[in-house]
Amino acid sequence: MNALYDFFVTPQPKDSHKKRYHARLVVRETITLEDVAKIIESRSSLRQSDVKGSFIEFADVFKQELSNGKSIHIEGVGSFRIKAESPEVRSPKEMRAESIHCSGIVFTPSKDLLRELKATTFEKVSKTSRSQELSDIEIDGQLAEYFKDNSYITTSRLCSLCGLRKSTALRRLKERVVEGKLSHPGYTHSPFYFPIPGWFGVSRNS
Repeated sequence: MNALYDFFVTPQPKDSHKKRYHARLVVRETITLEDVAKIIESRSSLRQSDVKGSFIEFADVFKQELSNGKSIHIEGVGSFRIKAESPEVRSPKEMRAESIHCSGIVFTPSKDLLRELKATTFEKVSKTSRSQELSDIEIDGQLAEYFKDNSYITTSRLCSLCGLRKSTALRRLKERVVEGKLSHPGYTHSPFYFPIPGWFGVSRNS
């Protein structure tokens, strides 16, 4: 079975008239522990329940040893370790252990794994999943219609409204904030974008 790919538009500077595309992996599906256990059972003398039990124990040991600051090496796969971050301080004397936190897991694949995966073959997905290539004028028109009955819009709503991927919709909204067409509350994770009076059919007197 081949891996799937699709073409996506590469973001360009606003004053650029060039259009470039790049290929990106399209994930077929997410394999669960249940699926993995079934596959291993079909390829060995191990029972599915034994495989699942071993994986659950492995996950517990994996988390415990990572939290102890150890690097875990799995032959044929690679090494795992946690990544630590802290706020900046003016002097090492100001650093406190409680201000340091784990910000993620660093995975370093083994050379064997990389060598095998480089042989992966790809085929183009039959049904495209990429964003529609709507112009700024078309998106503004959709927003104007939407704001006739709504006071704000979210990234997910713009996705369904214009057929955009989440990353593209977020970029389009941020562009309109910079252009002064939309406002976005000051707190970082706010999902709401509001039309600026004078844009998208919203009266300046509203």
